[in-house]
Amino acid sequence: MGKNRVNYVYYLCLIHWQKVLTNEELNIFNEDVKNLDKSRENYQSLNDNWTKIQLQWENDEIFKEIISESELGFYHSRLIFKFRLKGTPNTLMEVREKRINLETKIEQFCQEEIIEIIKKIDKDAKAPIIFIYPIFELNRKENFWNFERKRPFSLPTTCFYTKLDDPDGKKVQMRISGAKIIAMDMSDWFFETLVNIIFHEGLYRQTRDKNKKIVESNKQIYGGLENRLEDFASKLMTTFHEYSSDNIRRKIQKLALWATIFGILLGIAFFWVNFCFKL
Repeated sequence: MGKNRVNYVYYLCLIHWQKVLTNEELNIFNEDVKNLDKSRENYQSLNDNWTKIQLQWENDEIFKEIISESELGFYHSRLIFKFRLKGTPNTLMEVREKRINLETKIEQFCQEEIIEIIKKIDKDAKAPIIFIYPIFELNRKENFWNFERKRPFSLPTTCFYTKLDDPDGKKVQMRISGAKIIAMDMSDWFFETLVNIIFHEGLYRQTRDKNKKIVESNKQIYGGLENRLEDFASKLMTTFHEYSSDNIRRKIQKLALWATIFGILLGIAFFWVNFCFKL
């Protein structure tokens, strides 16, 4: 992998609290999460909001060929796992394989560590307690994006494939499915917007969903957005297309403003030339 060819996978996890937590309860939870730091001393409090700890899963025999960094951040009801990928996936099957391996470890970790902390604070917690969903962020230079278009059998016809505008001036290619999102490297704005859409239009809505599949699963950890994929994908693309339309509108307005200013300056120059000739 080249110097700048970094690839990540993020797991967004939402805790479904059954009660409104007091500041004291949140502080207790926060301290318990800090105690999960494998370095025991390197956890960080980020702007008094997110607490970040080191997991060091890259030292596990199973994961040393998959990831080179592993972190977990916590804020209120949000947990975000961040992994730097070591082996770059080139196909959907390779992405799926890495997702399943990491997801198994995350579910085990949440079941044995996080849910036990939750139950100490929220004794009325009911399954599912944690909803999870991953984002793969693969560098645009990776082979994954260098697919050959052979109509109709190629990446764009797999599942909700789209290209969206990023404020950095580049298009972000993205594939959305019930199990995961795969996207190109994103600007901070694009990534933060995507994360909040996943939480608000995906995971938060699932905590209120009485879908039979969710209710009858009785799982304490529920992954994926299959039950509302169409609505979620539609909302995601609408949000980014609205941004694109607004951005184009602003550019046209700016162009019109500069054209107006240029016209005014040209008029002033013409008037000044005529005035000088009359002298």
